[in-house]
Amino acid sequence: MTGTISGFVGFLRQNQITVPTLHCIIHQEALCAKSIKLSTTMATVTKITNLIRGGNRSLTHRKFLTLLEEMDSAYGDLLLHTEVRWLSRGKCLVRFFELRHEIATFLREEVTNSAELQNDLEDVEFLRNLAFLTDITQHLNVLNLQLQGKKQTICQMVGFVDSFRKKLHLFKSALDKNNLLHFPCCRKLSEEEEGLEFRDYTEIIEDLSSEFDRRFNDFESFRPDISLFSNPIHCDIESQPGHLQLELCELQCDPSLNTSQVTGIDFWKLLSPERYPLLRNWALKLCSVFASTYICETAFSSLKHVKSKNRNRLSDVVLSHILRVATSQLEVDFISLVSSFMKPQCSH
Repeated sequence: MTGTISGFVGFLRQNQITVPTLHCIIHQEALCAKSIKLSTTMATVTKITNLIRGGNRSLTHRKFLTLLEEMDSAYGDLLLHTEVRWLSRGKCLVRFFELRHEIATFLREEVTNSAELQNDLEDVEFLRNLAFLTDITQHLNVLNLQLQGKKQTICQMVGFVDSFRKKLHLFKSALDKNNLLHFPCCRKLSEEEEGLEFRDYTEIIEDLSSEFDRRFNDFESFRPDISLFSNPIHCDIESQPGHLQLELCELQCDPSLNTSQVTGIDFWKLLSPERYPLLRNWALKLCSVFASTYICETAFSSLKHVKSKNRNRLSDVVLSHILRVATSQLEVDFISLVSSFMKPQCSH
């Protein structure tokens, strides 16, 4: 898609079609998360998790579940890590950190040839890395969830990213003072092990911040448009595009719009097409920018659910109709539609 020569972007340029091209915000956030230099810690967590409940280890897994039940643990099981799922790593790490004592006990009592893994779970350096990785991944998961969802404009999504970038500066300042207010797992570990320092993780925060700056540099060209879209009433008219300035003068002096509490897309819907044709057209173009591939990927998920191995004989026409219903946000009155036919074919 983004190839400048043989990709879709290159094809557009060869045909003199000039449009803004952006890499999906959610994908870029996921790539930024992978830049955290604690892959060895994550590999150890995955190895221990697979040792307990991966592959053909049903007996080992049942013993582990029994141990958790006997110890009245907060969680009933570990979670397997799936690389392709955005939130998988954070959920897996949280569960592993909370069950670290139970896991160490289980390896010591039930799993042979696990001395190296037992040493890792008792190593303070590994536990520090685990706690920090769990906390920072949880913060990234919160951002990822904010970026997901339909009806998200580029203005909203860039705002979420900017908010996280500010949080990274806050995290760095806090860690410089060994303040663990925003790192619950690190704080919990420091209460168990006195004298732990987390100041050295500021370098990872700096690298993550630099990665966000580098990957989201493409969106800087949208800053003026985002600022105008978010706050047209109080923007500086002289710094806006010339063809919009006259209509902005009228908009900022319109009493009904000045007192309106509506924001975002709903505000631009209030503009009269006869009085503000250029502003409405400009806002419509900005709203049409797809900042992520979330809608496309949810459609693929719906297709996978509809066309399962048990329904593999659906024709293309029927599949198209079912997929349209599955992805639409309109409520369909199926009862009225079926009753309108003389001999409806009921499902059996």
